[in-house]
Amino acid sequence: MILILASERDTHARRVALEIARLGQRALILDWRAAGTGLRASLRYAGGQVERRVHADPGGHAWELSDVTAIWTRRPGSAAIAPGIWDADHRAFAAAEWHHLMNGLIHGVTCINDLDAQRAAVKPVQLALAGRAGLAVPDTLITSDPAEARAFIDAHAGAVVHKVMTSPRDVLLETRRWDEHDRELLQLLPMAPTIFQRLVTGSRDIRVTIVGQDLYAAAIDSELPATSVDSRLDLNAAFSEVQLPGEMASGLRALMAGLGLTFATADLKIDDQGRFYFLELNPQGQFLYVEILTGMPITLALARLLTSAA
Repeated sequence: MILILASERDTHARRVALEIARLGQRALILDWRAAGTGLRASLRYAGGQVERRVHADPGGHAWELSDVTAIWTRRPGSAAIAPGIWDADHRAFAAAEWHHLMNGLIHGVTCINDLDAQRAAVKPVQLALAGRAGLAVPDTLITSDPAEARAFIDAHAGAVVHKVMTSPRDVLLETRRWDEHDRELLQLLPMAPTIFQRLVTGSRDIRVTIVGQDLYAAAIDSELPATSVDSRLDLNAAFSEVQLPGEMASGLRALMAGLGLTFATADLKIDDQGRFYFLELNPQGQFLYVEILTGMPITLALARLLTSAA
């Protein structure tokens, strides 16, 4: 059996589960956010064996997880702590207990991706390892210091973009080009650090979905004005399958190995001279829209990778 940690409403999880079924294996989607408010889970260690068991609710069906051969940590989420635990310290304690239990449930099973590797694959680490892997990275500053930010922006004559390191659940914070009207807002940087990066000019973005050793690259040709630098805002952008240069493909595989990841989506940019730049990657990135617009068999590749662990 293949275990997918995600919401049952997650379209990507459901689509991959369907493909796994077509390959002749069973997939279970488990929403860990129900932990603490209904879901029951147990680990038993006896005779050198580990028994894993999960109940969807107190009187519901129980799943034996001992036959799980692979796990896709799509978007596992965190346990929803029972509202009766109101003290902040007690809620933190309960969350930690649930976190350790989830780690125990998936320990020793092939994971795409390992939870610790996902948590460690933050953007500052990505950029450092990308350079070591031979990938070109635009000049970048991550800072909470207004003076450092001003100096960086001025050194690049304002040809800079800025973006966040994490993605809030309730709003899309797109990458934005520097606007001098925002200079006075730099005084707020001590409240939260921000990424500043040299602007890479060019109208073509590349979205790469990495499944094991396979790379599925799509070129995104946007017609947004030059003041916009985030192709996600162009709902009419044209997508087409492309082949990555050998050194770019090798660099991405080396970066994935360095991060300990098996699956991710990576964002690249091609400048006006045709040079590829690495921007970032996401271990839980979306890919169905790329598959729909290009016809690349990404879902099947992921399903095959999961079932091959059987």
